[in-house]
Amino acid sequence: MQEFSFFLPTKVYFGEGVIRRVGEEASKLGEKVMVITGRTSARKTGILQKVESSLKKKRIKMILFEEVEPNPSFDTVERGGEISRKEKVEVIVALGGGSPMDAAKGIAVLSTNSSPLDLYIGQGKVKNPPLPLIAIPTTAGTGSEVTKYAVFTNKKKVPHRKEVIGDSHLFPEVALLDPELTLSLPSSITRDTGVDALSHAIEGFTSTRAQPLSDLLALKSINLIFRYLPETINNPHNLEARSSLLYASLLAGIVIAQTGTILVHAMGYRLTTDFGIPHGRANGILLPWVYEFNLPANYTKGALLTRELEDKIKDLSEKEEAERGVFLLKSFLQRVNISEGLEEKNIKKDKIEEFAKEVMQNKRKLAVNPRKATLKDIIEIYKRALLGKE
Repeated sequence: MQEFSFFLPTKVYFGEGVIRRVGEEASKLGEKVMVITGRTSARKTGILQKVESSLKKKRIKMILFEEVEPNPSFDTVERGGEISRKEKVEVIVALGGGSPMDAAKGIAVLSTNSSPLDLYIGQGKVKNPPLPLIAIPTTAGTGSEVTKYAVFTNKKKVPHRKEVIGDSHLFPEVALLDPELTLSLPSSITRDTGVDALSHAIEGFTSTRAQPLSDLLALKSINLIFRYLPETINNPHNLEARSSLLYASLLAGIVIAQTGTILVHAMGYRLTTDFGIPHGRANGILLPWVYEFNLPANYTKGALLTRELEDKIKDLSEKEEAERGVFLLKSFLQRVNISEGLEEKNIKKDKIEEFAKEVMQNKRKLAVNPRKATLKDIIEIYKRALLGKE
């Protein structure tokens, strides 16, 4: 069997009502908490009040930072870090989707390390341990509650750039996954974040850093998303479906914590920064085409993925079975309407070439992609995904 290592230092609680544990868990880590969240949704849905109540019961002082925008900027994170240092915060609580969790990770870093944030872009550059972080996801998609990654938008560059910190210090101390918190999500966010989790699972499964345990989790995540994402979109108050989707997101997050992501994420960043396409949807638009491109690198794994989605069809060869997985993936993404609104973006061919040239500079993701990709390959994948050209 393949030799591998597996590292997950985050303590995970999963279940209905586990948000009530936030006060107890925070009290083990400090007496002064900064809650990081988005600008409106946590307060409007009453989720923020649940956190406040739990912290109050443990007599923990709370400072609220609800300035996080979608795709958090360097400026927002640096402002949060400055407040945290000034107020002598001891614990960070991240409440929300991927953006608040990424921002919270950055603020935790800047609470104990000097500014600016761009000192830590890259891998393993955080010197001092950040403040302990409790992550409470309110979407089922990013998996950031169990990863060592945080993504930020650098608005100082034109066009804006997505930049990543990857460091084992960024694993949250505690993750509280409460499916009840996802019941209020609109269908568009449910879809986009669910497809983001699917992308994580498939990218992790096909990554050259994949290993037996991550593969097991990835296949289970893929199965659950195929089964429960359409149901959750159509019946948003189905708590069983919501729970299964949140569990799938957790599994996919654990997967990429071990494997990282591949070409899909590298190609998707500019669709978000330049065209405002939500991160998960951008990944979903690209996912089947990247998967199809990578398939010849490992038909055996492709066949395994297909078998996770349907029973083996008699008389199909391994290659044919693997190729059927491409059809199943494309059909699923069409079913959840992942390309909604894409035709309105009016994406030009010269922009595609610009994007592709930038992707070629992302050596880390290219290195773990299972099939070597040239500039011409990436341009062709973009054209097929964005312009519908076979």
